[in-house]
Amino acid sequence: MIIDSLTHILPEAFIHKRNKFLKKDKIFNCLFSNSKAKISSVSDLYNSMSQSEVDKSVIAGFGWTDISLAKLSNDYNLESANDSKGKLIPLCSVNPIWGKSAVNELRRCYELGAKGLGELHLDVQGIFDNDLNAMNEIMDFTLSYSMPTIIHGSEPLGHIYPGKGNIYPEKIIQIIQKYPKNIFIFSHFGGGLPFYSLMPEVGCLLENTFFDSAAFPYIYDSKVFKVSTIALGANKILFASDFPVTTQMYSLKKFSQVSLNNMEKKSILSVNADNIYSKVVN
Repeated sequence: MIIDSLTHILPEAFIHKRNKFLKKDKIFNCLFSNSKAKISSVSDLYNSMSQSEVDKSVIAGFGWTDISLAKLSNDYNLESANDSKGKLIPLCSVNPIWGKSAVNELRRCYELGAKGLGELHLDVQGIFDNDLNAMNEIMDFTLSYSMPTIIHGSEPLGHIYPGKGNIYPEKIIQIIQKYPKNIFIFSHFGGGLPFYSLMPEVGCLLENTFFDSAAFPYIYDSKVFKVSTIALGANKILFASDFPVTTQMYSLKKFSQVSLNNMEKKSILSVNADNIYSKVVN
């Protein structure tokens, strides 16, 4: 079993109205202003899954700043998952600073089958320009139903890429400390936070925190899996391609080169994600 824990698909409207949507939403503009940035449909994802032998994919949104685009994306994810016979695990995304509107959209999506919240881009969405308390209501909701929250993490060093942002380990720790009971998955290895888990004062905070490998071939050497497993444990790492940023096939090829035992590989490729999403209250 292989579960890709973070992929992105969008409906055709995002292609046909690309220029219009670039002006409406900050994160869409950040990620897709380059005409070469690929927008993939659910059929593209199915083709990729078939070619790479991925059994299930988690389909996520982005850190939307425009609620109409958020709903368009959320509906597409939910409808695609509903038609997938269990092959797709849908997330929904909102901006916490929308207040009641964010909670209402999250509730609507949950009632239609959403299994988690994300992906959030908290810097672009303005959370740290305001107050983390803006997240209280949606964190209460996700906690009530054991829903994971997937948040983009940023590396404080290294090359710049579209959407990298500045959600560095220091800010991630602030989020974890404020909501210690919530289940979090921080993308892109949480900007390197697993490496700091060897510090006792950091490691003790990560009981309900996980990290995915989204776009790792673009950011890290494949040994990042081995290093993170040594530092944190294979039970805390989820395989993710960040399709279509990197292909599922290439990500799996790079993962196959990692020196891990079979149990560790199984945990990263499927067991950890399955455990998280199987605990969501239906």
